[in-house]
Amino acid sequence: MTKKKDLITQEEVDRFLKIVSDNKTSKSNREHILKLLQELQIILDEGLFEDSIDGTRIRVKYDMDISRSRKGQKETGGGEEEQRENAVRFQYIKEIPIDYSKMPVNFRDNANVATPSPPHVSNNDINEDYVITESYDILEEASPTLYEILGLLKRIYFMPEDFSNRLTIERIHKLRNMFSKDEILGFPSTSLDNKAGLIPI
Repeated sequence: MTKKKDLITQEEVDRFLKIVSDNKTSKSNREHILKLLQELQIILDEGLFEDSIDGTRIRVKYDMDISRSRKGQKETGGGEEEQRENAVRFQYIKEIPIDYSKMPVNFRDNANVATPSPPHVSNNDINEDYVITESYDILEEASPTLYEILGLLKRIYFMPEDFSNRLTIERIHKLRNMFSKDEILGFPSTSLDNKAGLIPI
């Protein structure tokens, strides 16, 4: 069974707030985003790590479901109830360069976990509990962050439809139904040199 995790954790929110604070984002905009995050759910499937053919890059993929809950009027009995919209699915893809002569990382068959492989130790002698912290730090850099995902959603929201395929246009429309223009403008923007992207699935 595929392991899933919620990206919007307190740790990720704190990390996000530190970044936007360092970027001098206005207090009102931070409060606006925090309120919006309470309605959002971003569920990540277990990550898949792949080595490039030429052995110079690691490609990471995460399938994700993004949904939003809203307060709606109950059909019977009056009052309000939480209504969760249909999830929008994307695949997060990112590539990071790696030098295996300095940062040895092997991949186990049928697993998404990296096995450390020190230059002075043969693979047959590696203890499963042996960890090269630097190698895992490299993999951690490839994992999606809340700040990054919100920025990528903002990019897709404003993507021109003229040059998009049908599935991409469908996802754009779903995002525009999920977020207003004012809400999405409050999201952080990703830099043009960001090596990550979201693909509709």
